[in-house]
Amino acid sequence: MSVLLTDNSCLQGSQAAGEGAVVGQADDIGGSVVVIMAGGGTGGHLYPGLAVAEKLKERFGRRLRLVWAATPRAIDRRLLSGYGSDYVGQEVQPVPGSIFKLPGFYGAWRRTCEQWRRFMKEQRVSVVVALGGYAAGPAAREAFRWGVPVVLINPDRLPGRANRFLLGRAQTVFSQWPMPEWRKRCGGEIVAAGCPIRENILNGQRAVAMARLGLAAERETLVITGASLGAKTINDAVLHIARHEPRLRAMLSDDGGGGNWQILHLTGLDQAAAVRKEVSELGLAHWHVVNYCDEMELVWAAADLAIARSGAGLCAELTACGVPAILLPYPFHRDRHQEANGRELVNGAAAVMLPDQKDAARTSALLVPVLLDLMSSMAKRQRMRAAALAMAKPRAAGQISEAIVKLVCAGVDAAAK
Repeated sequence: MSVLLTDNSCLQGSQAAGEGAVVGQADDIGGSVVVIMAGGGTGGHLYPGLAVAEKLKERFGRRLRLVWAATPRAIDRRLLSGYGSDYVGQEVQPVPGSIFKLPGFYGAWRRTCEQWRRFMKEQRVSVVVALGGYAAGPAAREAFRWGVPVVLINPDRLPGRANRFLLGRAQTVFSQWPMPEWRKRCGGEIVAAGCPIRENILNGQRAVAMARLGLAAERETLVITGASLGAKTINDAVLHIARHEPRLRAMLSDDGGGGNWQILHLTGLDQAAAVRKEVSELGLAHWHVVNYCDEMELVWAAADLAIARSGAGLCAELTACGVPAILLPYPFHRDRHQEANGRELVNGAAAVMLPDQKDAARTSALLVPVLLDLMSSMAKRQRMRAAALAMAKPRAAGQISEAIVKLVCAGVDAAAK
């Protein structure tokens, strides 16, 4: 439950009430409240920011001006298109692996930092919310230099390179899980609040989901997803199983010989056509292929079991919605941070984790016995569901937004003295 702030003069009409109370707008603040949301490039960075942004809009209303320091990537443009001129597709680039590309990186970094330096000279910025990744760096760095509070959202168990850079510059770090080994690196406190998820994720209704997604209400549903961009190695592995494992095909059949399952497969935008073609050739009528779904509350409401990556946002949604999962962490990251995320769910008995071998045959050999066992045992899935719900932190967005409101109000009070 988030704590309602009732003792700040910049909030009108706040109620000392329980969860669900209507909180007043920050109408006492003169002019706009400017909050920079810094980060982007993937749904894993953007969706937590959007969840916090929703809560901030509830608190500040029309006074709030959200400025997104993001990237020019397509997912940023799609998710942030409604922000118009306040969506900035920054020039900054990821740190390159080649020394020959370093001059280009540093040039883009300096120009982007200068852009935010000018902005902060011209605008009274209340707080910068760093969402992680390279796109968060310039605005957060300049905020630190100008004395503007920085809040860092670090939902991964292991901070990435950019977040390690930002740890010492953040007044507060909000993490999904405790990070005691990083406390000495932090400029402020670490709060294990959870990963912010959009409130509508919690509101999915199974009957509605089945109808909207075109699924059979009487069948159990296996969801396969590689997150917002898809995962080719997962797609290849499950198609290998479909080709070579008759027990899975029996579970998807109409004759009742092996089970009563269906599959909802979120392939990613670039891979849907190829996957759909192969599924059609195999004659798997209950294998539904979707390239992408904006309404994940429907997906998780329909899910009885999932095969998924273990990105921070996915882990938060799986636990909040109580979906038992087989996790195949992204195998190409240098620090293998998705393995660390997945280990948290495994330790909590909410998931099973297997290595993605980058080879369809080898991955499927590991996946088949675990998958068939869980598809065959409702009791095991129910225990995993209960464990997932027990470790969930679905109100993180509210807790983080309240901390941001407190920082804004403290800044207003300080300016008035």
